[in-house]
Amino acid sequence: DNVKRALRQAREDDKVKAVVLRINSPGGEVTASDILYAEVKKTAEVKPVVVYMDSIAASGGYYISCGATKIVASATTLTASIGVIIQGLNYADLFGKVGLASQTFTSGAFKDTLSGTRPMREDEKAYVQGLVDDMYGRFLGIVAEARKVPAQKLKDSVADGRVVTGGQAMEAKLVDQLGYIEDAYALAKELGEAEGATVVR
Repeated sequence: DNVKRALRQAREDDKVKAVVLRINSPGGEVTASDILYAEVKKTAEVKPVVVYMDSIAASGGYYISCGATKIVASATTLTASIGVIIQGLNYADLFGKVGLASQTFTSGAFKDTLSGTRPMREDEKAYVQGLVDDMYGRFLGIVAEARKVPAQKLKDSVADGRVVTGGQAMEAKLVDQLGYIEDAYALAKELGEAEGATVVR
């Protein structure tokens, strides 16, 4: 909420000529990442937004970055991790060993999918994989559009869930420039045509 509020204020404030968004995150939930990406993109439509990737800007952190005008990363930043994961823990065998059993009543065949008390059915595996593939498709499409790299090329290379360094991200066209926060400020001033501007945190 704080990031959304700050971006909205920056969009509406005529004194703000450009925005630097510092990201230091391993990622997180898909919808939260998508909402922040949309806010960054809306702001970039009004004035330049430069993302500076700190130690890590992976998965959802990279997703959010794709809304920016330009992305600056340190050579040692860990980024990318373009992918989606849904994970569960199955303890059905353990239940059997200690003499426990679960009784579950559901309104439909998929309501207790990912329950750890029983093995997954094949149709459930296909269902969950479909959810993952759908969310991954959106993430991949956003990266492809933002970075002007064909989705299939990304899929065949760095968009397989791996984390890469800032230097590797530069080679893969996932970022625009290597540098530090001061370089992001300088780029923002240049893009905002405000060379003498003061940086306000």
